[in-house]
Amino acid sequence: MSTPDAPAFRIQPSGDGRTFVLTGELDMAAADQVAQASVGVDGDGDVVFDLGGLAFIDSSGLRAVLRVAERIGGGTLILRAPSDPVLRVLDIVGLTDATSRIVIER
Repeated sequence: MSTPDAPAFRIQPSGDGRTFVLTGELDMAAADQVAQASVGVDGDGDVVFDLGGLAFIDSSGLRAVLRVAERIGGGTLILRAPSDPVLRVLDIVGLTDATSRIVIER
């Protein structure tokens, strides 16, 4: 639900190349950026999405996150420190109940 004054979505690698910081609003207009930024994370090992700066996520954003989780071979997708609005959405959809490949670190 982007508004004119909403912060633009950004996803930036941090540290080891398997950690990403997401900020702004992850909606349909920004979902493709998640796939593009995380292209190199295929294969074994955990991937971390730091969601502390993410203000909003919609169903398209959730689907983008799920696609990354599907590509990880022998690891999990760790959703670290989601903001309250994002955590609420994750809880509503039961994301951690749907797959063991995603872990939420509060």
